[in-house]
Amino acid sequence: MNVDFINPFVASIAEILNTMASMTVEHQKPFLKHGEQPLGPVSAMIPMRGDTVHGSLAISFSDTAILKIASNMLGEEIRELDDTCHNLTGEITNMLSGGARKRLWEKGYNFDMAQPDLLDASQPLVHHAKSPVVVIPFTTCAGDFYIEVALAENFSRAELSLS
Repeated sequence: MNVDFINPFVASIAEILNTMASMTVEHQKPFLKHGEQPLGPVSAMIPMRGDTVHGSLAISFSDTAILKIASNMLGEEIRELDDTCHNLTGEITNMLSGGARKRLWEKGYNFDMAQPDLLDASQPLVHHAKSPVVVIPFTTCAGDFYIEVALAENFSRAELSLS
């Protein structure tokens, strides 16, 4: 996938977690996802639609990562995966999509994102657009999380090659 498309997501999540949760993140090498299982117990997904972009974005947190992020953001210790963690995942997804959208708009991509869908045990699959799903793994001091980005097939093969 075009690195111009991936970097705004990397920069946005790093900025969000640094500012809102006083945490640093490191991204690892992206890879193609196989299957539709969420990569963590707390996930959210948001569609992307526009003139130049059609696809979806998902984020999945390990339990330890979202508990620490929630605790830092809310200023109180969160000890279990509950509605607070799920709702906060939706808010982080909104912030991530907004930050990435702004950065992508500056590069000439124009698209809208809807409200995120929170995924839980009743929705055990992440249904992306019919296209390759690139996973960007991240590590924090508290655990891992993953951003998944899928683009629709109307993009050329050159744009979908991993960088």
